[in-house]
Amino acid sequence: MESFLIAIDIGAGLGVKMGLFADPHTQIDDELLHCEEYKKDFDSFVGVLLARLDQLLKKNGCRMDQARAIGMASPGLFCSDGSYLLAANLPFLSGQNLKLRIAEETGRPAAIDNDANLGGLAEWSVVRTDLLYWVFGGGWGGAWVDKAGHVRFPAVDWDGDDRKLHYTNEPGYAIPLDKLMLKTLFYQYGASFDRFEQISAEDFGFANGKLTGPAGDTDSIRAEVILSGAGRCRLFRAVVGNDDFYERFLDIHETRQMTDPSVAGKHISKLSNMRVEAAVNTDRLFGRLLAEAASIMYRQARRDGLPEGVPICLGGKPSYALPYFGPSAQRRLGAAGIMSYLRPSVIDERGLNANLVGAAVLADKTASEHV
Repeated sequence: MESFLIAIDIGAGLGVKMGLFADPHTQIDDELLHCEEYKKDFDSFVGVLLARLDQLLKKNGCRMDQARAIGMASPGLFCSDGSYLLAANLPFLSGQNLKLRIAEETGRPAAIDNDANLGGLAEWSVVRTDLLYWVFGGGWGGAWVDKAGHVRFPAVDWDGDDRKLHYTNEPGYAIPLDKLMLKTLFYQYGASFDRFEQISAEDFGFANGKLTGPAGDTDSIRAEVILSGAGRCRLFRAVVGNDDFYERFLDIHETRQMTDPSVAGKHISKLSNMRVEAAVNTDRLFGRLLAEAASIMYRQARRDGLPEGVPICLGGKPSYALPYFGPSAQRRLGAAGIMSYLRPSVIDERGLNANLVGAAVLADKTASEHV
């Protein structure tokens, strides 16, 4: 192979995915570096990553000097020089400049960006239009990508002031949901917001049992406390309360997993598909609250030029529950005059990893800049 792109997705879960691409949509091969295989310090991480990448290259008969560029996706926020400002769930990377280190070690142009931004670029590389990309997991991340392929309002060089985060880029962290509104909505679906707050505070280890919103606001919570994989699990627990009727539809192993957000989601979806009331109400409420948060986002983004009717592409494992929470969200968005439609990730539908494809798109852009 005469030339190729290298894409790296640094995950906070399983580990590091890496792939070789002929172009951003043609993956040649990939490899996974499990998190158990490297120590949690910067130098050893770089060493093991490069060693595994070298194995991948040799396996495919490639040399590093044939790589046009290297693109990297990672959770966290970045400085304008490419160094980590804050490495979410990967503290040994905070303050480090992985982009510079990889470029120096390999002799190839390198670039790095937030994984939600690159997931959005992956979607854009297919649809080539303005879009919003929302990825759900431990939180709710996002990106607004314009039709030219630029991420609008990225959280670069953030000074820690929540009010300076654009809602389209850090929606789950920056968007406030009013507690009084939440209490009313929860009641409509037979749930207790006070119970939800208690469950969430216990999950976060808050001694006073109270949540706060952006900028420490005591009258709101951050949207991702609900609108995430973990949030859907907490929401189900709040809707169920002390009623264990749903357990009749699960086996003993599934029942034991209902407090584990990493696996509970698929069981909630199973219950929703069986029309078990607690799960159906959970997803209707989840969709309603997603629409409420999205309405807050749109009010800001429209002032900044977001076009009407842009598609909203959903990624991340919790987005697979779209058939269950989507109708409720879509109805409410329509009632609010928002004509955008929710749809699964185009990249996910092709069986590819959005972060890895996005890293390949970034590598391709970087290669063009260094011609």
